[in-house]
Amino acid sequence: MGNAASSRSDDLEKHPHPVLPVSGTGKRVDTDSLQVRSHGANRPDDPVYIQPHTDAGGDAYYIGDIYGPSKCAKEWAIDEAGQANMPYLRYVKEVSSFMPHLRYLAHWMEVTCAPPKWKFIKKNAQNRDERARRCKVCVLDFSPQKPPEKPVYTDIAALKDALDAPPTASGRVPDRLIIVEDLSRDVVELLGGKYDIDPLFFLSHIGDYLFHNTRDPWVEMPDLDVIARQRSFFTLQYLRGRYFSTPQDFEKAERESGSFNVLRRLDSDRSRERLQNGLLDVNGASATLTRTKTSWWTRPSKGTDEPVLAILLVDPTVSAGFPLWNGPRPFESTPSMMDLTRASADRTAHRTSLFDDAVYWSSKIGTKELQKIHQEPKCFAIPMLQLVLADWRTVLKYMTTMLGKIEWEFERPHWGEATDDIDKSLRKLSPWMRNMHYYKAMVAEAIDRLFPPHERTQFSHDRQSGSQAPLIPLDHDNNTHGGTPTPSSGILSLLYDFYLVQQQMETSKQRIEGIQAMATNTINIEEARRAVDQNKHLARLTLLATIFIPLSFTSSFLSMSPGFASPASVTTVWLFFALGVPLTLSALVIVDVTNPKSGFLVTTLRRWGVLPLRRGESRRGRSEVSDAVELGKTIPFFHFSKTGVEPSRRTR
Repeated sequence: MGNAASSRSDDLEKHPHPVLPVSGTGKRVDTDSLQVRSHGANRPDDPVYIQPHTDAGGDAYYIGDIYGPSKCAKEWAIDEAGQANMPYLRYVKEVSSFMPHLRYLAHWMEVTCAPPKWKFIKKNAQNRDERARRCKVCVLDFSPQKPPEKPVYTDIAALKDALDAPPTASGRVPDRLIIVEDLSRDVVELLGGKYDIDPLFFLSHIGDYLFHNTRDPWVEMPDLDVIARQRSFFTLQYLRGRYFSTPQDFEKAERESGSFNVLRRLDSDRSRERLQNGLLDVNGASATLTRTKTSWWTRPSKGTDEPVLAILLVDPTVSAGFPLWNGPRPFESTPSMMDLTRASADRTAHRTSLFDDAVYWSSKIGTKELQKIHQEPKCFAIPMLQLVLADWRTVLKYMTTMLGKIEWEFERPHWGEATDDIDKSLRKLSPWMRNMHYYKAMVAEAIDRLFPPHERTQFSHDRQSGSQAPLIPLDHDNNTHGGTPTPSSGILSLLYDFYLVQQQMETSKQRIEGIQAMATNTINIEEARRAVDQNKHLARLTLLATIFIPLSFTSSFLSMSPGFASPASVTTVWLFFALGVPLTLSALVIVDVTNPKSGFLVTTLRRWGVLPLRRGESRRGRSEVSDAVELGKTIPFFHFSKTGVEPSRRTR
């Protein structure tokens, strides 16, 4: 088919002045006179980077809620003249009149991004036009004779020509996989109109939410499982980890994510600051877990001889920061020394985006998968699903690392020296406690969408809470070793990996619950320790009260005499001491006698022999008695004899 550059140059020769409408108007804009800026060409403080559903984004319901028409629909609407070349948009708007859940997709196409961003981009027509025309698509054509080429199209007109191009000289239409990064109005218009794609496919990919409020117009209602299995598409939500060595890197990445057309929030659960600056961390460094989506559509097959057509939607990747641990391991064996010298030309530069990874690994689909594509078109998605599984395993490893650090904070010897230690550790634990059931739901949803129930029943998997039973595959593929291994190819070969992710997620959940219980016990111990300290202080206060109450009584008693303050009665001041001191000593003796176990006076009198000793108590102190006992004599040694067990002669 040729590379993207040649396709684009040919397109410019055919169409020297391509024109596209701008949102909100029906006018055509000459692209030669319009200089479109790239993602990073705007100022760093430009409001086009602000994400909705954040503190800077403000109230997202200014556009209206789901129970009424949008309040801003007239501002962003494209008039009839502008919709003349947009049949798919007209179709979506018409269908949304009786299927209201599709109305949000129509608004998204008109706004060119998430509708709550409208107030930040409505005065920037240049940014809206760039968003509408954005295109980054790779078309992979598979044939048995040669590996597929990997052209990447960044111009919508060149992409249209490539999709409309006739078959090669052989006359056979190849199996085709179209990989799309991000989404735009023009890409949705082209692919949706050309292949008559269900609008739900695009609608399920543009949002990023864990749950929905009752007013949300962007709500994604769940399908019945029996309906979802009949659809020709599915969407998987998962997590991708990214490491930022400085706060500036994170801020740069956050601005980049604000330039995406699909809504993706880098620090979606706002736990980055809570989890940073931990044990062995660099000051200011942080890691985020970004919710990511990948969507898959396959043209309904009319027969085994018809070529397979599939579309894969992947999320864009920010350039700032690094993948956690520099990404997962490759899905192939390390080349030998001989293979390395022969295949040096096949080595490519380091891939820095999810799109590049998806293109690279999809182009390496093996012969077994290609043979199964016509029976099971989902085999086209195996490389992408491997990337999803690898990201899940990386996230689980990061989760294990963070839980280990939190656990150590509770167990380290000097824990609890500062009163804020408990609160800091609990704040680090709370994001995992809050989101774990959402993460488990993501994995369970992926298993339900990818593997029909009759395939899942071929595996024995104990799903009881807290179970650590091994996952045992049953009855599949030929087995030459007498066991029952998992299939080595096809979509079902990934089921065991998904079950492993699910099992590790359950293990992490149990560990979180264990840490939570340990934290509760530690807090109770600390409270008991503080209560003991408070009781000591209270005992001191009681002693002071015992001393000063008699003196206060004496002072009050003497103040009742009207002549006490006269010069002739100054000598009566000694009455205060004559009465107060005996009363104080009497009070102390009474307190000491009423506490015979630990009272100083009673204990001393017993030791001197004035009072009788308690049962089992010696006149010598406890420490003196324990010191007087010879070592080796406290526990007698025994030996076995014919009559039974007797003390050893050494101890007799």
